[in-house]
Amino acid sequence: MTYIETGPFPRTSRGVRSQCPDCPGSLAVLRVMGGRAGTEYWALRCISCGGIHLDIIDPLAPRPEHDGASAA
Repeated sequence: MTYIETGPFPRTSRGVRSQCPDCPGSLAVLRVMGGRAGTEYWALRCISCGGIHLDIIDPLAPRPEHDGASAA
Protein backbone atom coordinates (compact mmCIF):
# COMPACT_ATOMS: atom_id res chain seq x y z
CA MET A 1 0.00 0.00 0.00
CA THR A 2 1.28 3.47 -0.87
CA TYR A 3 1.77 6.00 1.91
CA ILE A 4 0.37 9.43 1.01
CA GLU A 5 1.54 12.40 3.04
CA THR A 6 -1.20 14.96 3.60
CA GLY A 7 -1.18 18.44 5.06
CA PRO A 8 0.68 21.59 4.11
CA PHE A 9 3.85 21.38 2.06
CA PRO A 10 7.15 21.91 3.94
CA ARG A 11 8.72 25.39 3.81
CA THR A 12 11.36 24.15 1.33
CA SER A 13 8.63 23.35 -1.17
CA ARG A 14 8.70 26.59 -3.14
CA GLY A 15 7.82 26.04 -6.75
CA VAL A 16 5.83 22.88 -6.01
CA ARG A 17 2.30 23.10 -7.32
CA SER A 18 -0.49 22.42 -4.85
CA GLN A 19 -3.42 22.30 -7.30
CA CYS A 20 -3.88 19.70 -10.03
CA PRO A 21 -3.30 21.11 -13.54
CA ASP A 22 -6.03 18.79 -14.91
CA CYS A 23 -8.85 19.46 -12.41
CA PRO A 24 -9.58 21.69 -9.40
CA GLY A 25 -8.35 19.02 -6.94
CA SER A 26 -5.50 19.28 -4.44
CA LEU A 27 -2.22 17.38 -4.77
CA ALA A 28 -0.77 15.05 -2.12
CA VAL A 29 2.95 14.25 -1.89
CA LEU A 30 3.71 10.63 -2.75
CA ARG A 31 7.49 10.81 -2.57
CA VAL A 32 10.38 13.30 -2.65
CA MET A 33 13.51 11.94 -4.35
CA GLY A 34 16.98 13.45 -4.59
CA GLY A 35 18.12 14.44 -8.06
CA ARG A 36 21.21 15.78 -9.79
CA ALA A 37 22.96 18.94 -8.58
CA GLY A 38 20.82 19.18 -5.45
CA THR A 39 17.44 19.17 -7.18
CA GLU A 40 14.47 17.27 -5.82
CA TYR A 41 11.87 15.26 -7.73
CA TRP A 42 8.42 15.56 -6.14
CA ALA A 43 5.91 12.86 -7.12
CA LEU A 44 2.41 14.23 -6.48
CA ARG A 45 -1.02 12.60 -6.81
CA CYS A 46 -4.32 14.42 -7.27
CA ILE A 47 -6.81 13.45 -4.59
CA SER A 48 -9.73 14.13 -6.99
CA CYS A 49 -8.85 12.65 -10.39
CA GLY A 50 -5.95 10.39 -9.32
CA GLY A 51 -3.50 11.93 -11.79
CA ILE A 52 0.23 11.62 -11.07
CA HIS A 53 2.45 14.69 -11.56
CA LEU A 54 6.22 15.12 -11.25
CA ASP A 55 7.76 18.47 -10.31
CA ILE A 56 11.51 19.11 -10.39
CA ILE A 57 12.52 21.58 -7.69
CA ASP A 58 15.81 23.33 -6.98
CA PRO A 59 15.62 24.08 -3.24
CA LEU A 60 18.90 26.04 -3.38
CA ALA A 61 17.60 28.54 -5.95
CA PRO A 62 16.81 32.00 -4.58
CA ARG A 63 13.16 32.74 -3.89
CA PRO A 64 11.46 34.59 -6.75
CA GLU A 65 10.55 38.19 -5.97
CA HIS A 66 7.02 39.49 -6.29
CA ASP A 67 6.11 40.85 -9.72
CA GLY A 68 4.80 44.12 -8.26
CA ALA A 69 6.63 47.42 -8.43
CA SER A 70 9.21 48.06 -5.72
CA ALA A 71 8.22 50.36 -2.89
CA ALA A 72 10.00 53.71 -3.14
